[in-house]
Amino acid sequence: MQRFAALLLLGLLAAGVRLNAQPITVAFDSTESILQYRGHHPLHGWTGTSRSVHGTLQLDLDDPARSAVTIRVPVASFDSGNSNRDSNMLDAVEADRYPDVLFESTTIAVQRWERTDSGYEGVWTVGGNLTFHGQTHPVTIPVTVRIEGNRFEATGAFSIALSQFKVRRPKLLLWSIRDTIDLKGTFRATLPDSAISQ
Repeated sequence: MQRFAALLLLGLLAAGVRLNAQPITVAFDSTESILQYRGHHPLHGWTGTSRSVHGTLQLDLDDPARSAVTIRVPVASFDSGNSNRDSNMLDAVEADRYPDVLFESTTIAVQRWERTDSGYEGVWTVGGNLTFHGQTHPVTIPVTVRIEGNRFEATGAFSIALSQFKVRRPKLLLWSIRDTIDLKGTFRATLPDSAISQ
């Protein structure tokens, strides 16, 4: 019986079945990842975009709940297409004192995760701590994840209140911008070929 179990184990390994695979860690591709915020004012709305996204992904393909994410974005890297507005926002968030937005995951709940012809796809709920303007608060982000070949992509969106992070809201024509800021990000990374070949 023991010999049969050993042969079965060897057969599974030879067939490329992933047994107790270790998570892999890769850096996000800062040239292809993007984070945007959407601001609102009674007279108009605008979008600020950063293409300077840094961070790491620790990914467990067999059990994504064991994965982890860290993302850091310099607040000075956001560009709304209006230098005066960007300057006012940097002043409001005190970018000289608090230069980065930081997200660190604490939990990942897997809503769906399945293998596809080209890789994997699924929906996760990522919980973690968001640090902004010297304040840290928990956030929960629904995330759509796709892996095609060795390319990882995760897209998520959520909202925060500036008042919660103690940010003074800038004014235009005596009206303050809305307290709510909407955030949307797409984060990409290249996985080792060995991680997805099995």
